[in-house]
Amino acid sequence: MIEREAAVRAVEDQLERDYQQWRAAGADALRMAVVDVEEHELVWIVSWTSERFVRTRNPEFMLGGNGPYLVDRVDGGLHRVGVVSAVTGEWEADYRARIRGLPVRTAVDDLHDALCEVTAARGRVHAVRTLRRRLPMFSPAEAIEYVSALLDGAAPARLVAVATEALVEPLNPVLAVETVLGGAETRAGHRPEGRRESQSVCRSRAPVPSRSTNTLPATAQEGAAWGSKRRPGSPRPEPGRVRPAPSGETTAGEPGQRSARGPRTARRRSLSWLSLPGTAV
Repeated sequence: MIEREAAVRAVEDQLERDYQQWRAAGADALRMAVVDVEEHELVWIVSWTSERFVRTRNPEFMLGGNGPYLVDRVDGGLHRVGVVSAVTGEWEADYRARIRGLPVRTAVDDLHDALCEVTAARGRVHAVRTLRRRLPMFSPAEAIEYVSALLDGAAPARLVAVATEALVEPLNPVLAVETVLGGAETRAGHRPEGRRESQSVCRSRAPVPSRSTNTLPATAQEGAAWGSKRRPGSPRPEPGRVRPAPSGETTAGEPGQRSARGPRTARRRSLSWLSLPGTAV
């Protein structure tokens, strides 16, 4: 089953594709946004309008005549209907019959019920007469064949097709459901290239700066904490003494000499040891 979030994502991807196509054609396109989702037993009905109207509520940017998208709740297929079909609900019969392949009651079903009722009340002859009054294009032989087969279980398919053409009005194309993407295509993830890149950028984590092991503490507090993390077994400096510099280095306190690490670093290093607990300054 397709959940609400997946339906919204499918429509947002389609709106982004449309926006990119309009921009590629050189049109002054507006970005669109989903504004409402309604649950139906067959589909998710997803309404949309311009993103600028959502932000500003300025009627100048409000769309008119844009019907909603329909996202199938079983296979995720993406469809759309006009605003008239959405308001009147005429799309549902077309969706059930043509998209889902479900049985839909028509005028032919009403005719069959009437013929069975007349047969039960007045007999088969009156049922044949009723059929010919409703469908005069049938000959007496065809009408008898139709009623007899119907009462036995199922009317002949060729005669039912004639009855359907005569009794069932063809669907107005304005009210029909338009398929945008099939369920397999939607599940395959037809995402706009630009949006895929932006999502990957958003999901990437920024590098976390790491503290260099050679960085020395700059304050007395840091020096105390740094000194407490000395290697196991290393001698603790005696009170009143400055930690000697490693071999090959000199401290900044020796006149006329510069530390291999630079005077500022060496001075910070020596001062940090002076401020350790128990030392005399």
